[in-house]
Amino acid sequence: MVRSDLEARVKVILQAVVDHYIQSGEPVGSRTLSKLLDLGISAATIRNVMADLTEQGYLDQPHTSAGRVPTDKAYRFYVDAQATSTEVPDATRRMIEESILDAPAGLESLLASTTRLLAELTEFTGVVASPMMRATRLKKVDFLRIGPEEVYVVLITQSNMVHHKILRVTQELGQEFLNSVSRFLNDQFTSKSLAEIRGQVLESLMEEKEQYDQLLAHVVRLSKRAFDLSHERELYVEGQFNIVKDLQDLGRVRSLLQALENKFSIIELLDHALNDAGIGVLIGQENALECLENCALVTAKYGSGTDSLGTIGVIGPTRMDYHRIVPIIGYTAKVLSRAISSQGPG
Repeated sequence: MVRSDLEARVKVILQAVVDHYIQSGEPVGSRTLSKLLDLGISAATIRNVMADLTEQGYLDQPHTSAGRVPTDKAYRFYVDAQATSTEVPDATRRMIEESILDAPAGLESLLASTTRLLAELTEFTGVVASPMMRATRLKKVDFLRIGPEEVYVVLITQSNMVHHKILRVTQELGQEFLNSVSRFLNDQFTSKSLAEIRGQVLESLMEEKEQYDQLLAHVVRLSKRAFDLSHERELYVEGQFNIVKDLQDLGRVRSLLQALENKFSIIELLDHALNDAGIGVLIGQENALECLENCALVTAKYGSGTDSLGTIGVIGPTRMDYHRIVPIIGYTAKVLSRAISSQGPG
């Protein structure tokens, strides 16, 4: 961030450079700023201030005869100083609420609608990660016999996500027995997170070992595999090619599109945002992925009640309009959380 001992007018000049570059995309010169700002100082003084900011790493001069452009350090100052203070316009609020609250029932539909909305509102790339399994809470699990050595698992979360899985077993299990396994797990663990279930299932069952001797071995084996959904995360992406027009490095473009296609590295990046207290903004080289070094990632958590489930966000150029984008992401996450909570506890 800009040092606190810098003069107020220096901060005003830096903010003006960032503002002008975001709007125009052109390097900013001292004469341009002197016309824009009513500070009562000359273009020569502004030029000297801009030279100092360049030495301090806030501005860059692409060509000796050209004006200055902001660096990642300048964007960081800009975002920290004021970007989150803007209100979302009423018309945009209504659009967000109508798009999400009127979406078809089911978490998958909500997340897909939210992703499309983010791409449409921002004209960047919208990304939404499905809930982290450790935070997802069980609504119901059923085991169905579909063959001599095959069991079909249907797991429904409290946020109405449905997971299907086929498990191969080493011995034939009758449907009546599988029903007893389902009843036991639903009685014991409904509304608990999958992380809690994995941690408690063995301990809980061992306390009832004499009563559930036969059930014990199968429940432990089936539960361990049924509740392992670590590879079933989904990344919803819309507007992949919106970002292409703003990136001139074709190698980075290809890498970014591959990362969005492969999803796991982007999901991991979004999961880190679950630790943020509010809206997260990663600018340029603050991003862990090399393909995002010329991009900004704005994220916010969504959840149900007090549970944080996942993250929404947009990927755009570092020259994005943070005043407009950051509040949109924050409000969209709030409305999505409201919609999820209305379907039942997370």
